[in-house]
Amino acid sequence: MNISIDELSRLLDSAENENIEFKAARTEYSNEKATKYCVALANEGGGRLILGVTDKLPRSIVGTKAFPNLSKLKAHISQHLPFRIDTQELMTD
Repeated sequence: MNISIDELSRLLDSAENENIEFKAARTEYSNEKATKYCVALANEGGGRLILGVTDKLPRSIVGTKAFPNLSKLKAHISQHLPFRIDTQELMTD
């Protein structure tokens, strides 16, 4: 379920809904918040939590340093939820 920079650019213009959430999370975001959003998205059949993007239109990519070790976040969520989640880090200018 990887996303490309081009696809992310297209999503920036879309509305948030039960399957997509944008959060700026510039410097911090708790493991607990991320886990709760994963549960909410799973309850709706899956989706994407995109960090480093403003949630208000017009959206912009602001970057995030909330989870310098994505593996640790994934491990935390996996310990609390009975389903697999995919994580991905995108780099852009």
